Amino acid sequence: MHMDRDDLLTYCGTYGGSCARYAGYKAFRTAANIVAEIVDSHGFHYWMPQEVKEFDYTEFRKGLEFFKSEDTWLVCLKCCKGGGGSPPDCPRECCIEHGVDVCFECGEFPCDKVKDNVEMLKTSKKYLELGREEWLRRQDEKAQKGYENHTKKFYEISVKTSPRS
Repeated sequence: MHMDRDDLLTYCGTYGGSCARYAGYKAFRTAANIVAEIVDSHGFHYWMPQEVKEFDYTEFRKGLEFFKSEDTWLVCLKCCKGGGGSPPDCPRECCIEHGVDVCFECGEFPCDKVKDNVEMLKTSKKYLELGREEWLRRQDEKAQKGYENHTKKFYEISVKTSPRS
C-alpha cells in the first residue's frame, strides 16, 4: 500500500516517505533480510547457542524476522494524516483546528508551540521558499534515493552476486 505524496506530508512538516517504518521504504527491511541471510549461511543457529552463552541467538533471529516482515506493527501503512501514530509534541490537533495541512501553512506560524523547534523552523524555511509541490517532489526524490528522515542519512543497500567462473 503506497500513499500519495500529499498524504505523506506530516503535520509537523516531515516527509513520511523517507521514514524507515513507512511501508514503501525498503532499506530497513532489506538490511534485516541481508543480516538474516548472512547469519543463516554461516550456520550460527547450530553453533552459536552452545558457544556464546551470553547471547540469545534464538531471540536475535526472532528480532530479525520481526524487522524484515512487511506485516509487523513496525511498518506504518498510513502516515499521521491517515490516522497513524504521532509523537507527544505533534501539532495534529492544532493544524486541524486551524484548517491547515502542515504547520508551516498556518498564519500564526511560528507560534509559541513550535517557535523553539529548530528542525521545524529550518524545514519550514525551505518549504516556504520552494512551495509545496516542489518541496514534496524533492522529498519524494530523496526518499527514492534511500534518505531516512530520522537519521538524516542516505542508505544504499543492495546485494550483488558474483558471476560464476
